[in-house]
Amino acid sequence: MWLACALIILFSVGFVLPCMLDIAMTPDSEFTTLGKGMWLMVAGAFWVFGAAAWLIVGRPQRLGLVHHSSRHDRFGHAQAVLRHPATQAAGGYGEPGTWPGNTGTMAPVGPDDDEDFLEELNRRIRETDEDS
Repeated sequence: MWLACALIILFSVGFVLPCMLDIAMTPDSEFTTLGKGMWLMVAGAFWVFGAAAWLIVGRPQRLGLVHHSSRHDRFGHAQAVLRHPATQAAGGYGEPGTWPGNTGTMAPVGPDDDEDFLEELNRRIRETDEDS
């Protein structure tokens, strides 16, 4: 008797609960056969059979771990940088290759590599030394 109860609890926690969490976390736009609420009811009412039905029929096709690539691989590094919210908020960045200073590189130049910045820094240091 206790073995049957342990198996029921094991299936509930180890199989049905993760399937129900997967259903709940799946965006509404990815459901093709039934809606989210209906799948939750099926998995909850029919337990193992409902969860198995979700895995076989209802779960949307997702890329496997082997075939999964970075989101940036879909549209290159330059487009990923331009799509980043920080880049869009900064403004002044246009098409790829048009970083401020037009260095021709796709990455911004660090302050210690920027000749104009170093000259301005040296000028400020000289002015501060002359004022003291």
